[in-house]
Amino acid sequence: MRIVVISTQEHFREQTQATCLRYKDALITLRTADSIGQGMEIAEQIEAEFVILDLTHNVEAGLIAIEQLAVFKNRVIAASCETFTTDLMARAIRAGARQVIEQPVREEDIRANLEKALRYLSPDTPQNPQRSGRLVVCFSSKGGVGKTTLACNLAVTLAMRLPPGSVGIVDANQQVPNVAPMLDLRPERWLRDAIREHKRLDGTMLEQFLTAHRTGLLALAHNADEPLEGSFTEDQLCKVLLVCKGAFRFTMIDTFPLITSVNLAIMDLADKILLVTEAVVPSVRTARHNLRLLRQAGYGPERIEVVLNRYTSFKGNVTPAMVAETLDWPVESILPYDVHTTIAANQGRTIAEMYPDRPLSRAIVDLAVRVAGTPLPPLAPPGLMSRLTSIFR
Repeated sequence: MRIVVISTQEHFREQTQATCLRYKDALITLRTADSIGQGMEIAEQIEAEFVILDLTHNVEAGLIAIEQLAVFKNRVIAASCETFTTDLMARAIRAGARQVIEQPVREEDIRANLEKALRYLSPDTPQNPQRSGRLVVCFSSKGGVGKTTLACNLAVTLAMRLPPGSVGIVDANQQVPNVAPMLDLRPERWLRDAIREHKRLDGTMLEQFLTAHRTGLLALAHNADEPLEGSFTEDQLCKVLLVCKGAFRFTMIDTFPLITSVNLAIMDLADKILLVTEAVVPSVRTARHNLRLLRQAGYGPERIEVVLNRYTSFKGNVTPAMVAETLDWPVESILPYDVHTTIAANQGRTIAEMYPDRPLSRAIVDLAVRVAGTPLPPLAPPGLMSRLTSIFR
């Protein structure tokens, strides 16, 4: 559920945010705003499904905002105020508020409102627009652990098993993008172009900015010669990702190796966060630091999966059990080291394409199944030429 809390009162925003993030019966994406104008803009960008609007310091502007926010069909609005008279409550409901939250805020009231909102937003409720795909983020704040390679291989693995156009990949590494060269793509339009059109962007317009891969994967790439850096806001990028969520069954997202407000905003939207690390002490220490920060931000095991990449078993190496103990987090995905990954990458291909029978490729398929939450169709049997080519590689 995508939530926006709008209030000029800092304690109201903080208390409401903390209570919402503790709610475990739904995947919560939450933004706060200290002004009505900013809150309405954020609600539009992230297509907020539940808006909590505090009327305390500006009743009339707040009621007008409720009317405008209520135009979005699949949205629940809760009005709050320090002093709620019967007349004000009636006006808020007439404006479009479905729920009322009294102040001072109590956790049980917020939880009750979240549960009511979820009932209003049930799968039977027609959404406007539909956003039913899954967003999967590959992240590590340490560079060089293979998250871009994993994002590309995982996207290709899914794309090879699903109908063309079912899977997308977004290069959200705003400084060092590598998805296009990794997949040997030569895009004519870029993520920057989609962000510039974020207010008008929909599934049809998104097609203009995508580059097709030979497997049926569609990429929204980022130009290394013209990096985004700070020329956009996280909410603009989130609008692009939400459109991708509606356009694709699965969207893989590669990220910049740093915990930033942009990456946290991306992870807020994500259905799954793949935290990539290696069995090397500096990488494990970084992963532990990442997990601590992500826990503080309200992300739990239902959203985070640790991926131990490039693992080799030899005397003196850090074992997966030691990694799990150090992180205080289960390590469900262990991807073995394979030199064929480099061989494939140097040809602009993924190991999933060139060497589908390698142990690493099979491990990526297992990870793809967990990400999808359902068994995937098998690959079509290779033709005679493909079998002969694989023999002589």
